Amino acid sequence: MPTQLTLISLYGSKTGNLAAAIARCQEIADRTVGAAFTPYDMHQIHATIIGLERHHPPADNANFSKHRDHDVAMDFAGFLAYLRGCEYIPFRVQVGGFANRDYSFTSRNKPPYERSFSVQGDKVVVMGWPVRGEPIAASPGTPAARAQEARTYPPTLDAIRRAAQSFGILHPYHRTDADVDNDLFFRIGLIRPEATTPSAVRALEMQVRQLLSAQRPLVIEVRLGDIYLAAYDDDRLPVSTTRVWSLADPQVTGSFVAGLFG
Repeated sequence: MPTQLTLISLYGSKTGNLAAAIARCQEIADRTVGAAFTPYDMHQIHATIIGLERHHPPADNANFSKHRDHDVAMDFAGFLAYLRGCEYIPFRVQVGGFANRDYSFTSRNKPPYERSFSVQGDKVVVMGWPVRGEPIAASPGTPAARAQEARTYPPTLDAIRRAAQSFGILHPYHRTDADVDNDLFFRIGLIRPEATTPSAVRALEMQVRQLLSAQRPLVIEVRLGDIYLAAYDDDRLPVSTTRVWSLADPQVTGSFVAGLFG
């Protein structure tokens, strides 16, 4: 596989509540589906901000080609300048603590409780969403409270991903102008569906969703220095073969990024 690029967060060492929450999810997966589950190493677990994969040289965007049938050159210098100056960074993300109720937002038309953990084909995925202020536990009982909850969960990631289109970069879940993707998603491992049963997978999803819902909301701050440019040959991003640079590093310029494609 030729070298590809992506922008990620949460890569590398993890401590405290985040590491503990991921480890608990992995333990439940191992206990529920056994050898069908292969956990990711804690260091390689990452959340994708937006992919920068190319279709063909020099740097035409793969997703514009695939989903919009356009050959569009990526403007790395422009996108880096945007990210370093935009109002959306830093931002905070809530993982866990979503009750089994309706919220002011959905993800793929499903409530955050259901989307907070899922098995998607062979991928075992945890999700969180941008949050502003204190997460709201109880269901809003008045129109004013519902409006406040909508402000508590702003469309930060969707806005960043949508802005990327101006720089020749299409998010894969923005296939049409109406599509919305505000999810911060990260794989914690892979599963072999043929080595387990649908009922075991459903049991796994139910147990982990209940675990994440019952925990105190885990709020993670993502600063510019916590967002990394990753050059990879394996989309699982193993530490041994993946090279990363923080966006806070001044050497990460548009020409530097383009040069990584070789």
